[in-house]
Amino acid sequence: MSWWQNFYHIAINQLELFKITDIIDIIIVSYVVYKALKFIRDTRTIQLLKGVALVVVATQVAYFAKLNTLYFILSHCLQLGIIALLIVFQPELRRALEHAGRTVSAGLFTQHGESGAEVQQVIRELAKAAQTMSNTRTGALMIIERKDNIDSLISSGVDVSASVSSELLENIFVPDTPLHDGAVIIRNCRIERASCVLPLSQNPNIKTSYGTRHRAGIGITEESDVIAVIVSEETGRISVANKGALSTGYNEDTLRARILDLIGDNEEADPKAKFKLSNLSKRRRG
Repeated sequence: MSWWQNFYHIAINQLELFKITDIIDIIIVSYVVYKALKFIRDTRTIQLLKGVALVVVATQVAYFAKLNTLYFILSHCLQLGIIALLIVFQPELRRALEHAGRTVSAGLFTQHGESGAEVQQVIRELAKAAQTMSNTRTGALMIIERKDNIDSLISSGVDVSASVSSELLENIFVPDTPLHDGAVIIRNCRIERASCVLPLSQNPNIKTSYGTRHRAGIGITEESDVIAVIVSEETGRISVANKGALSTGYNEDTLRARILDLIGDNEEADPKAKFKLSNLSKRRRG
């Protein structure tokens, strides 16, 4: 019997032992591995993991080369490696668990009833307000909530619960008024809260010229899937933060197109996302 026949019989025997639970098990493990790799990429921890891998390799080299003192030190360091990793990655792990909790809550308890026309109107009013505030160099930070509920990330804030209009947004951010300092949260096509304090980004690569408003806009997008629209008080430039990245130099038309693109990408990635733009996306592509 040839090796190919042996391989064939072994494979058939293994497949006969396969159960539906094994398939479910493989799918779950694959999903967990995928999420872990995505977490590593999104939280920029790859350099730390390279350092851990280097220590592991150095330990094995010391063992085979009989460098007893070095091996003793490195092996004992590795024994504490799990605790050390938990300490080092504590902020990232906390954000990942909070993100998972917010995602589950949003999926279970959030209603998704916005129409395409309503979403388009909200984006139009927001873009118009951003352009007006850019012209007058009025600082502003407006957050569009998508799938993730960000209540656990928001500090303070005043309930507004009003329809989105450019006039209201402009009045909220008038300097020296009670609500101008902080962020506006737009949820379910309404201005939900104003004067909210958001977590600041700890990314050391952010330009030093960016102030608290930009760091808050970037920070909230690092920990959730929201879109942050920022108007600079110093320059009047309009910026958009998404997934921890900042792009700038928008006007009313390009800002509206950018938000539509981002929400459209979210719609493709998650059919249950809050802003349903299937019809709008098709209309724009047509």
